Amino acid sequence: MTDSIKAIPVHGLLILFSLNSAALAQSEIEQGRELFNNKKYAEARSIFEKILNGSDHQAEAHYYLGSIYLRFDRDADKAIDHLERAIEAENSNAKYHLMLSNALGAKAMQSNMLKQAFLAPKIKKAMEKAVELDPNYPEARMALTQFYVMAPGIMGGSIEKAKEQADALVKLDAYQGFMAYGSIYNHEEDWQSAEVYFKKAIAAQPLKAAPYHQLGYMYLKQKRTKEAVELFKKMVEYDPANANSYDSLGDGYVADNKLDDAIDAYKKAVSVDPKFGPSVFNLAKCYEKKNMKKEAKDNYKRYLALVPTGSQADEARSKLDE
Repeated sequence: MTDSIKAIPVHGLLILFSLNSAALAQSEIEQGRELFNNKKYAEARSIFEKILNGSDHQAEAHYYLGSIYLRFDRDADKAIDHLERAIEAENSNAKYHLMLSNALGAKAMQSNMLKQAFLAPKIKKAMEKAVELDPNYPEARMALTQFYVMAPGIMGGSIEKAKEQADALVKLDAYQGFMAYGSIYNHEEDWQSAEVYFKKAIAAQPLKAAPYHQLGYMYLKQKRTKEAVELFKKMVEYDPANANSYDSLGDGYVADNKLDDAIDAYKKAVSVDPKFGPSVFNLAKCYEKKNMKKEAKDNYKRYLALVPTGSQADEARSKLDE
C-alpha cells in the first residue's frame, strides 16, 4: 500500500468511494439515455437493469425500462409495472405520469370494453397529473386533449375540456395547438374546420408525420382515397423508421383496392418493426381477400402471438377456427 493511501483517513476513503460510485452511476445513466435515444433498446435495457441493482437513478431507470417495454417489447403490463415504480420513487416528474398514461392506453387497446372502462379513469388521472405538475408540457396537454376527445362522457370524455386544452396548447406550441383543434373538429365531423387546422399544422411543421397521418385518415373517411394515399406517402418520406408510416400507406392502398401494393406496404412495416401487430393483422386480412388461406392463417397466428387479447385477437381466433 502506498504512503498516499495510508495517509487518507477511513472516513476520507468512504467519501472517495462514494464519489466514485456516484460518478459511475452517472456515467451509466448517461450511457443508457444515449442508447435509448438511438433506439438501441436491447442494449439500453441491460444498462438500466444494472442501475436498478445500485442506489442512484432508480426512478429514471424504471422510467426508461417502462418506455422500452412499451415501445420495443409491446408489453404493456411490464411497462406499467416499471412506470408505477418510477412514480413511487419520484412522484413529481410529469413525464413519468405521461408515459404511464401511454402504457395504460396501450393496455386498454388490447382489452375488452369492461377492462377499458376500468382503465379509463387511471389514464385520465395520469394525464391530468402530468399537466398539473408541468402546465407548460405540450405533449401532456396534447395527450389529455386526445383523451377528452376520444373517451365517452361516462368515462371522462368532454369536448369542452378538450377545447380548453387546445386553447392552452396554441399559446405553448402553435403546431401542437393546431393538431389539437384538428383532432377535435375531425371527431365532430366538421371536416372543413379540421382540414384547415391540419393544414395549418403542416405549414407550421412540414416535416412532421402526424398531420399527414391525421389528415390522410380523415380523407379516407370522406372517400378522398387518392389524396389520402399521397399524404401517407409523405409520412413514409418524413418518418421512414416508423412502422406506422407504412401501415398507414397500406390502409390507403386497401381503400384504393390495390391489395398487392397494400401487402408490400404492410410487409415493409413488419420489416421495420417485427412486433408491430396492426400490420401483421392487416396482412392477414389482405391475404384473406386474395383467397390466400395459408398466408392469411399464418399471419393470424403471428398476430395472436404478438397480441393475444382484444377484439382483433378474438377475430383472428375465429378465422383460425373456420
